[in-house]
Amino acid sequence: MTQPATIEYAGNLSHPLEFGHVVEIVAKTIDGAARFHINLCTAKTSLNPDADIGLRFSCYFRNDLIVRNARIHGVWGEEESQVMDPISLPNPIVSGEFFMIYFLACEDCFHISINSRTFCTFRYRLPLGAIRALEIYDQVQVIKQVDHRTIFPNPWPAIQASDYFKSFSNDQPILFSPGHVIVITARCFENKRGQFIIKFMDSDTKREELHFSVRFDEKCVVRNSMNKNFDFGQEERHGGFPFVFNQQFKLALAFTEREVLTAVDGYNFFSYVWRTPNAMMNLVGFKVTAISGLVVQITGVDHLQTGDPSCAGFEKYSRHDYECA
Repeated sequence: MTQPATIEYAGNLSHPLEFGHVVEIVAKTIDGAARFHINLCTAKTSLNPDADIGLRFSCYFRNDLIVRNARIHGVWGEEESQVMDPISLPNPIVSGEFFMIYFLACEDCFHISINSRTFCTFRYRLPLGAIRALEIYDQVQVIKQVDHRTIFPNPWPAIQASDYFKSFSNDQPILFSPGHVIVITARCFENKRGQFIIKFMDSDTKREELHFSVRFDEKCVVRNSMNKNFDFGQEERHGGFPFVFNQQFKLALAFTEREVLTAVDGYNFFSYVWRTPNAMMNLVGFKVTAISGLVVQITGVDHLQTGDPSCAGFEKYSRHDYECA
């Protein structure tokens, strides 16, 4: 079973945008793509079609045009654009190739770079703190990185070169705290006997505090952690195997002071007790790696601050009929 031609991504940020925040996206369009769009918005437009869009970044390949705009109270503003020229100003984004777009939130505007080169600025048209969601859509084939970090007053997590060997990266600009829930929406393709691993790592040492290995070949989910010597401890495998190959799943991970709780497609799965004291307080987000020919496509990451340190009832967030607003 091959992967679909295009995917879309929509997710709630862990924290509203602030001065000094940066959003970094690595993705690839289909060969011969006509266009793609990125929205930084007040809410996911799939849930709220009238949500304000603080910045829409659009690339139109056939016109060699990159457009920025905003929609406030249902009204689109004035477009800002550059028309590219193959000789004097070639389009830095090439259809069918990976690109990296970097949105840096400064005092009064976004500074936007493409493939590590400065491209343009876009002056804010609504309060920066109102932006709480991110969307990527239209003729995008692969999304490998949706990282949200800070660079002021201090870089956190540390800015690093994009790792194209990872299937997906989702760094966050805030410390995790009890009551934080992450909902990952994804689907697996290609080799039905492959595996994917979700890694939550210590921000300083990069030691894996939670190693979550989904093994279709063994029909089991292995959990583990590294000790201070970077050696894995005793594996945990109980709980069954709730994942179905080539079928979309929603995985909710709920963080409490003592453990991480999980649910898949609305049903409680397992709990994993932290093996390092205060491990949750130094996580940087997560990385995903796929092995043995498996392809995992992540189409959404929602961060929810429930306000309940025990995360009671978090299972509902993993139901397919529950939309994370």
